[in-house]
Amino acid sequence: MIKKLGLLVLGILLTGCGFRPLYGERDRLLSETQTVQIEPISGEGGYEFYMILKDKLNPQGQPTHPKYRLTVQLQTPTYQNQSIRSDNFATLETMNVVVNYQLTRLSDGKKVISTSVNGNGLFNLIQEPYATRVAQDKLYQNVTGLLADDIATHVLAYFRGEER
Repeated sequence: MIKKLGLLVLGILLTGCGFRPLYGERDRLLSETQTVQIEPISGEGGYEFYMILKDKLNPQGQPTHPKYRLTVQLQTPTYQNQSIRSDNFATLETMNVVVNYQLTRLSDGKKVISTSVNGNGLFNLIQEPYATRVAQDKLYQNVTGLLADDIATHVLAYFRGEER
């Protein structure tokens, strides 16, 4: 009973501050994001990144009469050693990924969103090169997946009217 009362109070507080979850309006917002043409993304992982964005913003395919264009620039990841053993062998490395993106309204050419997101993570370096490469690739997949989520959420927020 106390738990239910706590959830009710939390719900009242969140609605009082103007909080509106995106998932409540997802169908309406997806009909608007269906007007966004996503440009092909070059670079390592560009195609996978494009497909994640397409699934989130254009699940029915590219629009035939687009009103907006989403241009994404996926930067090459950078790496930095974080932990070095006494024999000068690095054992832990940080990967940083930066993604620049712009949402342009095609009717007047105005850039309605122009920003970047970045993400990072750690992976282990071991003496077996294949295992290190697998860890590096998996981290890259995870980080870019999260960054694609951020971009999709930003675009959905724009269409909800929070940034117009």
